[in-house]
Amino acid sequence: MDAVLWQGRRPVVRKCGIVLVLLIIIFMKGGGNFLDRSRTEEGGKVPTIAEVSKNPYIYRYNHELCKEKGLTESTDHLSGRYLYMQAVYRANLDAYLLKTLDIGELDEELGNGGLGLVSLGPEEQNLYERESTMELRHICLRNNLYIEYLRKDQLCLLEDQLSKGKLVVTDEIQDMVKETYREVIRVRNPGNWEDDESFLYAEAQGLKPKIPNSALVLEISGEVEYDASGNLLSDGQIKEKYEYLDRIKEEKEKEYSGLLGTKVYILLE
Repeated sequence: MDAVLWQGRRPVVRKCGIVLVLLIIIFMKGGGNFLDRSRTEEGGKVPTIAEVSKNPYIYRYNHELCKEKGLTESTDHLSGRYLYMQAVYRANLDAYLLKTLDIGELDEELGNGGLGLVSLGPEEQNLYERESTMELRHICLRNNLYIEYLRKDQLCLLEDQLSKGKLVVTDEIQDMVKETYREVIRVRNPGNWEDDESFLYAEAQGLKPKIPNSALVLEISGEVEYDASGNLLSDGQIKEKYEYLDRIKEEKEKEYSGLLGTKVYILLE
């Protein structure tokens, strides 16, 4: 049945092939720097191959599947083309989450409410914060996005946007993202790609939380121990902030899980 569906989309496949040829020409003429632009029109940053390679969880990508689907030429590392298509997917998932959840209002509350959480500077941001297209000061999506698990026609939809050279957010792509993000965010074990156990996330607040592989993970970040002027807060004020964040985490994890129909975890950075 999949083969028939794919056969019925042959015009789209041909279009993707043309887009890919054009992209190769652009890469060659531009010295391979097409993906090194710092920001896109939607505010997100497409990471370089070097940046992603520093991610300690890079091995979780299925490089063999990437190569099989033509997303990379090597089974050792991701390609610039993969990262740009991934960024298109992220921009549309960010837009879907902003539309579905009240994270915009929550971000405003964290920064301008009684908590007065101070946002991190660019030099202090991690890869996920820099990649985000949400344009929020404190909240971003923390999941890696494994687009190699998309069908070929879905990948083609992302690739169409590459010809435009920007992270286009469209209703069509958001509909596809809504249908597929649970598979795309799922962390897999390279020793057993069907393994469905929990995943040990990077350290957050001195802890390494163990989170289900299929969970959607959001991050809240900010300076807890200092005010906007860089002054160290009292122990009582710091304790108050941590208690507030813990309460928000518990409330919003439950609320967001219900709205999305999938488990949501919030990391406090």
